[in-house]
Amino acid sequence: MTTHSESRLKASDGLELHVQSWRPENTTEPLRAVVAIVHGMGEHGGRYARLAAHFAAHQIATITYDLRGHGRSAGARVFINDFNEYLDDTEIFLTHVRHTFGQVPLFVLGHSMGGAIAALYTITRAPAHVRGLMLSSPALAPGEPVAPWMAKAGRWVSRWLPKVPVFKIDPAMISRDKSVVDAAKQDPLNAYRGTPARTAAELLDAMARIHANADALHLPLYIFHGTADKLTAPWASEQFHHNAGSQDKTLRLYPGHFHETLNDLDREKVIGDLTQWMLQHLPLAKTPEPAHDSV
Repeated sequence: MTTHSESRLKASDGLELHVQSWRPENTTEPLRAVVAIVHGMGEHGGRYARLAAHFAAHQIATITYDLRGHGRSAGARVFINDFNEYLDDTEIFLTHVRHTFGQVPLFVLGHSMGGAIAALYTITRAPAHVRGLMLSSPALAPGEPVAPWMAKAGRWVSRWLPKVPVFKIDPAMISRDKSVVDAAKQDPLNAYRGTPARTAAELLDAMARIHANADALHLPLYIFHGTADKLTAPWASEQFHHNAGSQDKTLRLYPGHFHETLNDLDREKVIGDLTQWMLQHLPLAKTPEPAHDSV
């Protein structure tokens, strides 16, 4: 069980971001960790409530924010002019997390485009207070190859017609679990209608920046990806894992899983593996000093 709360944050340009958190109901024991989630394109932070409930059973809190233009945050739907807008928002969000949770060990979990945001943020801004980076099906390359001429044309469109939609996310590709797909289709806070050309072009550029600077990442790193993912490329996760400068890094590929391994069939194993990795990266609880009889 969890205690849920919601709040608002103001971005550097004044745009309001929706924040929500889930804490374990057990307040007699200290928090073991907090997970800050950066969600994917077209979705919103509320979709991680079930994952938060699992973490709470391990005395781990969860906090997330809706990306600008997503969910209950302000902004044109799924639109950015510059990928750095996401990085700046994430910095404000993580500063808020730090102020809220103090010295509780912090892990960052990024899914899909949120994985690209989290990866580029930790590479370029090297946050000292983050204990580990966890990437779920990160958007490090498109699921289907983009021909050079198509990428060039897309950048031209992004310059002159930045809000023209260039592709849509098919919810059927996120999971083999029909109930998950149906819920995603019916969720009014999801925005799968079409990705603006500027957002798509900025994401492609961010992917290139991440790979070019992978050796600058030194945080403990955990990447997990489904081999049947058609939205983001599993091979790119393998490449990033190989090139990352982290000495402590793990890659898990789940055979046959679709894009959202956390919501796919056999998700209990995926969530269990993720949780186990986190717990292994927490300091051991201190053993109480034995009592000494007075003489």
